[in-house]
Amino acid sequence: MALYYISYRNLFIMKKLLVLGILSLYFSNSFAQEERQIPFSVAISAHIVKYNQKIDAAYKDTDLERAEFLFDSLVSNHLKGTYMDNFSVYPLKGDPILLRDYEKPIFLITYASWCVPGIGEIPALNDLADRFHDQIDFVVLFWDNKEKLKEKIKEYNSNIHLVHIDEKTNQDSYIINKLKHALGFPMMYFMDENKKILDIRKIVTHHSSETLSNSYNIHFNSLSKGVSLLIADLDLNTAAEVKAKENEDERTDEERNIDEEYEKYKRERDSINNKKNN
Repeated sequence: MALYYISYRNLFIMKKLLVLGILSLYFSNSFAQEERQIPFSVAISAHIVKYNQKIDAAYKDTDLERAEFLFDSLVSNHLKGTYMDNFSVYPLKGDPILLRDYEKPIFLITYASWCVPGIGEIPALNDLADRFHDQIDFVVLFWDNKEKLKEKIKEYNSNIHLVHIDEKTNQDSYIINKLKHALGFPMMYFMDENKKILDIRKIVTHHSSETLSNSYNIHFNSLSKGVSLLIADLDLNTAAEVKAKENEDERTDEERNIDEEYEKYKRERDSINNKKNN
């Protein structure tokens, strides 16, 4: 009888240790995922000096093919998967808007009033925004003051968020400096709803002699690839949520208990951190 009690007790202890081990692994995996959310500003700062040296040499040799390769390599190897820093933008009317306040995936174009877009670029963007604004936030960010923005607003339709930033006065000058000067502009940034960067691409350019029809087709084809990327990612996330819901129904009581303990731990951790910050 004593032997049976000892074995049962040992079994109980082993089970508790196993649960604790699973919890520990769960926590460490979760922390690792949080730590992997590298800000865009950190990633670009770590690589921009070497990138500029190489691309300056490519332009000096008029090697445009290598310059394109260097840009694509920087984006693919170092910037995709980072998270855009939060910063304030300014509409013509109303209060400043934080990037995190946009809840949908973001199609962000950075521009300036002195850039001359292709004749068909804005009409193509307007048409895409008309068709997909329910799923995507289309944001055109001008590196200009309010007066310059007023001159541009009539060209864009109401489904596009037209905003501006004056670099000299914006309180988020660090990320603004990186965003404006590191890769240049005009530039397109594609982000999911969590502000994770899915891709960064240059605006397509063409000769000024192109007709409106040709220019529209060129830009529509280019811009629609970015829309397709965001929609595909949105569909993938929706499918993952459905799958997670299905798996939720298949979980054991023990797995649910582990998740509940983890959520409880997170709330306590966040509460402690908030008290420290305050």
